[in-house]
Amino acid sequence: RGVYAVSRLQMLMRPAAPVALASITSSVNSSFVQIRFDDVLFHENCGGGSFGTDEHGLKIQQAAEAAGKDPLSFCTDVSERFRRLFAQCNISYTDFIRTSDPVHQRAVERFWTVLLDKGLIYKGTYEGWYSTQDESFLTPLQVADALDSSGKDIKISLESGHKVEWMKEENYMFRLSAFHSQLLDWLRGNPRAIQPERFRQDVLQWLQEEQPDLSVSRQRSSLRWGIPVPGDPEQTIYVWLDALVNYLTVAGYPDGHQRWWNSVNHVIGKDILKFHAIYWPAFLLGAGLPPPRAISVHSHWTVGGRKMSKSVGNVVDPVEKSQRFTTDGLRCSSSSTPSSPTRWAAC
Repeated sequence: RGVYAVSRLQMLMRPAAPVALASITSSVNSSFVQIRFDDVLFHENCGGGSFGTDEHGLKIQQAAEAAGKDPLSFCTDVSERFRRLFAQCNISYTDFIRTSDPVHQRAVERFWTVLLDKGLIYKGTYEGWYSTQDESFLTPLQVADALDSSGKDIKISLESGHKVEWMKEENYMFRLSAFHSQLLDWLRGNPRAIQPERFRQDVLQWLQEEQPDLSVSRQRSSLRWGIPVPGDPEQTIYVWLDALVNYLTVAGYPDGHQRWWNSVNHVIGKDILKFHAIYWPAFLLGAGLPPPRAISVHSHWTVGGRKMSKSVGNVVDPVEKSQRFTTDGLRCSSSSTPSSPTRWAAC
């Protein structure tokens, strides 16, 4: 028995091969487990796991403004493109969840309230570096000096290369520091919790340092497109807490998730490993729930040795490739190793 939930799809790009990779990998794994156990799904009906779109956050708000659309209309247009991609590539799913769905908002509000009632969320002040592109808070050791395209001095994230800005806000904080030992115990006691092994070692290395408490809200004046903090309309719930709860939403949280949650598997990209392997398990432990049974991590697709990037223009169109090589051909190449004869690879 297994439950497969693929990581959220980015809203700022048209569907491209990196998006299809996690989806196809999850679909292939789901199909394999279904053949063996015939009980792989979130519900009784047939399908291939959970897919969907992560729609809230400052960068979505800014992109919608640039497109001259309200955020919901902007997200609806992009979300439909992914639905069409899945249909064209014969990727099935049990649930296609949008984080703007009302059922998801109710799940997030309940999850927040549980953490708050347990004393794990408190009002505080966050001061530090923030990457809007990554929707990520960064420590000084994760930031470096750089020059932008005009030659201006800026700070960037060492991990992603995206620009970061200094911010100071009165926000709600999550007591992440209280879960350091529990996270280490979980990883050391479950050698297959994160696969491949090198990614588990990455997380263990991160946890060699104490984790500071995490800001889990933004002021509503700066971030309007998101779920308001229950009882405090001046604050918006941090996009990653919001987005990660979608895995619970599709499992029926807060009332119907018990049957499936102990069997949950995540399929994610390596660039969001910290959110899934540190923040998410800590949130779950705080709410009295077990971490995922397994987190399967895939690497980036490359073309000519470079990561696929919309800005670079080296993306592969999965629809065009599926039409050229057939859907099964695309699935085969997506599941192959970097040494395979395909012209793009994962590394």
